[in-house]
Amino acid sequence: MMNNSGRSRSIYSELTELRNKSRRLEESLDSIYTGCDQSLLKELFACAASAIVILDKNGGILFSNKAFSNLTGYDPEESLNCALHEIITPPNDTEGREYLRNLFQGPTSKTSQSLSIIDKYGHIHFVDLSVATISSALSCREKCICIFHDVTAEKEAEVRREELIEELMEVKELQEDNAAQLATLLHELDEKNYALEQEIAERKRAEQKLKESEERFKYMSITDQLTGLYNRRHMLEVAEKEIYMSRKTELPLSILLMDVDDFKIFNDTYGHAAGDVVLQSIGTIIKKTIREQDKAFRYGGEEFLVILPETNGQQAMKVAESIRAALETYEYRPQMGEPVSKTISIGVAEFTLNESLEKAIKRADDNMYRCKIKGKNRVYFSCE
Repeated sequence: MMNNSGRSRSIYSELTELRNKSRRLEESLDSIYTGCDQSLLKELFACAASAIVILDKNGGILFSNKAFSNLTGYDPEESLNCALHEIITPPNDTEGREYLRNLFQGPTSKTSQSLSIIDKYGHIHFVDLSVATISSALSCREKCICIFHDVTAEKEAEVRREELIEELMEVKELQEDNAAQLATLLHELDEKNYALEQEIAERKRAEQKLKESEERFKYMSITDQLTGLYNRRHMLEVAEKEIYMSRKTELPLSILLMDVDDFKIFNDTYGHAAGDVVLQSIGTIIKKTIREQDKAFRYGGEEFLVILPETNGQQAMKVAESIRAALETYEYRPQMGEPVSKTISIGVAEFTLNESLEKAIKRADDNMYRCKIKGKNRVYFSCE
């Protein structure tokens, strides 16, 4: 049986181990925070809808975003290193300034306040203010983050509601002997509230339709309407991004450039409507064959281009062969009678270090031309 002395040592050991684990966890969290992409965090803060300010330990402004400039009228450069408690309170409000100064510099780790502030031009704004102290176990430096949510409109609406309630009470006191007239007034108020609710609902529906229209327009602007693939203009944007990521990650990147064999003869024989059916089916076959991260484009006329991230030339050849084989076995019936098959020639190119998009497409086009020379309906890849 363990005596009291042994039990005390055991408890002390457990407490020591818990403290060590807590310290290691805190150091790990600080390490993760330190390794964060600060430029990304700064961009997120800058684009936030709420006004955000980061202060040093003396209450001076280290960073402010665009929403803060819109709220107070002070540009980020203008407010830099200024004491926040001084620029959002009137000069003669010494008590208010002292209160905010203590709030921003105090030991409180997190608090929320509702208060009024003034902007650069002396206009009053009502805000909900959240203040939090940011501290690090690996550094004695402390910062303070302040988030302002402008509730001026809500405050004014609340005041207006209170005024309306007071008016109603006065009317009720003056006309207690006329219940019918009071009921009429209340009925009118209900109708106005209902009309306002209907107006708000209609505005929300209009905003949703506008959003859907914008998304539909964006989709149509980057999509080839016949094949359902992306268009050539969008290809240039996507390609530049993928080239940048390939260089950054040092992962391979390949493209496929394909051309339908004897497409003009097919069009002259069966008509452009039948040719459109061929192009549509090729778009469907390509989308079914490639991965989700791959991107397919109608490059022009009967030419198609596929961008394959994280794929080398040999792997790209397998994808190209799958597309070629699937199209070869696909049957068309442009007229009554025997089915017709179409084939495609595919040139493969893998991006090399610091190679431009134009050069890579030129190599893929040369490889596709070799397919045509060798008899069409084939895939060709050359490292040269």
